[in-house]
Amino acid sequence: MSKVQIAFKVLMALKAPRLLDAYWGAERLTVLAYHRIADPTAPGFKYDPPVVSATPEKFALQMAYIREHFNVVDLEAVNAFLHHGRSLPPRPLLITFDDGYLDNYTHAYPVLKRHGFPAVIFLLTSRMDNPLPAWWDECAHYFHHTQRQAATLPLIGERDLSSPALRRAAREALVRQLKRIPEAEKLAALRQTGEALQVDPPGPDPDLFMTWDHVRELVSAGIACQPHTVNHPILARVDEETQRREIVGSCERIREETGQTISAFAYPNGGVGDYTATTMRLLQQADIRTAFTLLAGPVRPQVARQHPLEIPRVYLGGRDTVERFVFKVMGLPALMERPRFIGQAVV
Repeated sequence: MSKVQIAFKVLMALKAPRLLDAYWGAERLTVLAYHRIADPTAPGFKYDPPVVSATPEKFALQMAYIREHFNVVDLEAVNAFLHHGRSLPPRPLLITFDDGYLDNYTHAYPVLKRHGFPAVIFLLTSRMDNPLPAWWDECAHYFHHTQRQAATLPLIGERDLSSPALRRAAREALVRQLKRIPEAEKLAALRQTGEALQVDPPGPDPDLFMTWDHVRELVSAGIACQPHTVNHPILARVDEETQRREIVGSCERIREETGQTISAFAYPNGGVGDYTATTMRLLQQADIRTAFTLLAGPVRPQVARQHPLEIPRVYLGGRDTVERFVFKVMGLPALMERPRFIGQAVV
């Protein structure tokens, strides 16, 4: 057990989560941010392990904790709270997922249904039509299949790949760099990675993303499905017209397939520097008034109403222990990081 894990267990024994609960208050808005619900250690798992937020077993335990300590609300209630002054129950919590992976349907949905929880899934809409791995999974594909023991890779140079740990470290270093460069350069660097590792690009994988039939079933069951762009570029890394196409195209595709009202959006990557004031203006032009970041949540009600296009979320990762999960949802990261908003406050 690591020192960090020991520290969390000690803090749990000292009832520290109760102090965080009191600090943030019962009116705070907590939004959970999940991606995949899967087991990255399972035989045949070949994509990006860090995009896994929880195993199915962990997710079930987390939802049981949420049922005991929070009141789960839907997107409609959050929009009414943000834009129309409506009240929410004490400790309101919204559950969200990014990208639209199939395991959201196969693993998360049954747990949500059992608890009667609504949720929001932000869709990478091109993948409902053509389930090609997204760029981070494409990168993982190259490292998973390579036979090279060393290679000179774009952006990070010569790397030893002679063990799983070294391949993982190289992949994670490369992904960090890919997130920082313009979209066209990122895609070129991905192709160069495949060439350097002597692995062909991946083809479509019908077991990776949901279909529109899955989406329509979820919508009919109270799981809102909203836009997350068409192709998942980091919007600050592309020009204004490309941003507009990605936002409008994803909105229109979801309307065509589901008939839903489009009212919310999640920024790809969602961190500081991943979206701009221009991005928020384009969202407003597309009649989107609520957008979610990956800045650390929860958020106090007055702040949420001032910055409805920058709602923080609690980012959940596959390495989260039970104790780490509790401290995240009770707001420890937000207390330590203090999210910085780039948009002008709505008053």
